[in-house]
Amino acid sequence: MSFNAVHTLTGCLLDVEDRADQLGWGRPPLLLLIQDRPAPCTTSGTRRELRAAHLPLNDARMGRYRAGLADFLPDLAAALTADKHLRRPTLAACVDIDLITELLAEPAPGLRLLAWAVCYEDVLVESAEPHEIRRVDAVDADQRGYQVTRLRGEQHPIVFIDEHLDDDEAAAQSGLARLVEATSRPDPPPPPPRTA
Repeated sequence: MSFNAVHTLTGCLLDVEDRADQLGWGRPPLLLLIQDRPAPCTTSGTRRELRAAHLPLNDARMGRYRAGLADFLPDLAAALTADKHLRRPTLAACVDIDLITELLAEPAPGLRLLAWAVCYEDVLVESAEPHEIRRVDAVDADQRGYQVTRLRGEQHPIVFIDEHLDDDEAAAQSGLARLVEATSRPDPPPPPPRTA
């Protein structure tokens, strides 16, 4: 991904966290499918517009997953793998799979996956004291990891971008990486050269 795409995606994640902060604490997790496509007003295809589809998760049903997001995200990735669309009642109770399938299958020319992200609240234990923390974790199409965090009561979030995810990443980012792998479209072949 280009520097501009990384910058735009980071801005989108900050906006998601800012909106969550305005709504207050105690909100259910939110899954995001982030795509972009050529802006309709340009003919050269160099300008692109971002689309972040907000996919609310049913917090009460998420309890069916023992490890929460750590189990849910890989299950969703397995269900969305291109060669098999599994119908799992537990998964379907947590998120609108049909909507995700529609968004991924949209035939818009130049539509590409930028990232999968999840916004959720967690508890951070520092110095034996628990602190409420909001996280927006994301993994982009190049397997770059993003994390926006804000402790409850802090005025500004902290942004961390990891250029190379590894196997020791947080459970949410590991699941998001699997979602990216499962739902990335192969690049279309270039058009054949014109002959005179």
